[in-house]
Amino acid sequence: MANTLGLDDDLDPVEALIGLEKAFALRISDAEAAACNTVGDIYDLLQARFAGRIGEPGACMTSMAFYRLRRSLRAVRPGTDGRPDTALAPAAGWNVRAFFVALRRASGLQMPQPRGSWLGGVGGVLALLALVGAAIAAIKGAFIVGLASAAMLAVGVLLIRLDPGGLPEGCVTLGDLALKVGALNYGALAGEGGAVRSKDLWDAMAEVLSAQSDLPASAMRRDTLILQSGMAEG
Repeated sequence: MANTLGLDDDLDPVEALIGLEKAFALRISDAEAAACNTVGDIYDLLQARFAGRIGEPGACMTSMAFYRLRRSLRAVRPGTDGRPDTALAPAAGWNVRAFFVALRRASGLQMPQPRGSWLGGVGGVLALLALVGAAIAAIKGAFIVGLASAAMLAVGVLLIRLDPGGLPEGCVTLGDLALKVGALNYGALAGEGGAVRSKDLWDAMAEVLSAQSDLPASAMRRDTLILQSGMAEG
């Protein structure tokens, strides 16, 4: 039985499309996107786009990403060791989001999104409760409830903005980060002389898609459906 990425609402497929276009430095037309029902369809599209480059000699993209990240890490955190097994947590410190912003600026490479922490989670709950309270206040004309909801919303938004974040899923070491960054910058690195290989193309695509869904990259197959609704229709 086919599994699915579970991209069901109106925004999820758009975000996945934008993620693919950024990672592979290409433009996917509406017609091409509409023709992609499975992960295999997306892979075939990418293979067609990179057909002239597959198998040509070039540098390993993960290595290219690693050396760029190592230089950037040493610039952002002077004195930090830059080996593949270097732990990211001590270098990132408390504010993981700020650390990744600094790495992105120093390296010029796209970075995986840090995970939200409990602080952002509390802020999200407060913001949701505030919206519910505002709706009740509007219906019942409860001025005090409206003021309390506005204050709660302000606090919730503030907590979300102050959320320091956590390390992205699977990014424990500098080597782990290089694997993800290599995938997220596949097109740019290919343009800088990186070798395009069929397996690497699949791995990069799966990594990008996994960031937009709950399905791990390792669980994706050619028949993996993109939309949850496709499972019901099938």
